[in-house]
Amino acid sequence: MAEPSFTADRSMVVPPGHIVETGYVPVEDVILACRERMAIGDVNTAYQKRLQLGACQSWPPPRGHWQGNRFVLVDGRHEFIAALMLGQSHLLVAWQKEAAHG
Repeated sequence: MAEPSFTADRSMVVPPGHIVETGYVPVEDVILACRERMAIGDVNTAYQKRLQLGACQSWPPPRGHWQGNRFVLVDGRHEFIAALMLGQSHLLVAWQKEAAHG
C-alpha cells in the first residue's frame, strides 16, 4: 500500500480506483512518520480542540497508512500528541486503499 500524498492545504489526494477508509486505532499502534520538532502553539491548539470535543473526534481525521499491524501517521501528529496528552486510548484515522474490482 502506497503512502498517501497531500495537496498544499493538507487535503489527501485520492487517485481514481482508490477508496478512503476510517477507523479507530489504539494509540499504542500508531507510529509517527515525521519526528521533527513541533511548535508548542500548534500542539496547544490541537489540545484545546480535543478538550472541546470530549470523547468525540473531529473530521477530517489524521491520515496515514498501514505498515503491518501499525498505523504510520503521515499527517495529524499534533492531534495525535494532543490525544496522548489527554489520555485517550484510540485515535480516529483515515487511510486509502485500492478498491476491490469484482
